[in-house]
Amino acid sequence: MNVVIFDFDGTIANTLKLADQVYLELTQRYNLKRFTKDEIHELKHLSFQERLKMHHINIFKLPRMMRRTRKIISKIILTTDPFVGIKELIESLKQEGYVVAIVSSNSKNNIKKFLDHHGFPQFDGILGKASIFGKDRLINKLMRRYPHGKPLYVGDELRDIISTQDIGCPIVAVTWGYDDKATLIKDNPDYIADDIETLKHIINSHFK
Repeated sequence: MNVVIFDFDGTIANTLKLADQVYLELTQRYNLKRFTKDEIHELKHLSFQERLKMHHINIFKLPRMMRRTRKIISKIILTTDPFVGIKELIESLKQEGYVVAIVSSNSKNNIKKFLDHHGFPQFDGILGKASIFGKDRLINKLMRRYPHGKPLYVGDELRDIISTQDIGCPIVAVTWGYDDKATLIKDNPDYIADDIETLKHIINSHFK
């Protein structure tokens, strides 16, 4: 059984468009250091821990900030769209018999609201509210449902790569999300995809 596990934000949903609004509200609410758009772009080259340091964010505030982020996103999630071609790819994978799931730090409610609004096919599993530091625990939880399954994770961030490497799960790092290609390459993902066609080819080739 072949199991393709997708990240949500920055991989399926183009929530990069919402980042400015979320960032502004969090900055005001938690009195965070403010950056210009150019400076924010430069932060894409840093690791997650380095970004926290640059923002002067206390690690103990992170759970509260993540809850707040999900609340903000719940109000505006329908103002954004899927990345072009991702819905068709998932439909194709389902038709070909793949198990298709989502593991994300976003909430299951936000994810389902978005998927239903845009008419996505039914996913075989959606696990939300993953730790800000990694998704390894939820990936393992999902795979316990498929003890004989072979997993492949699709994500857009450096921390996705680290999480999957910790548990020996292969990963395709996509370059259209939150972390740029140069940052993703640093930790040697199994595959890199710059577009949907490449991603589809990688998935099919990986499981052959």
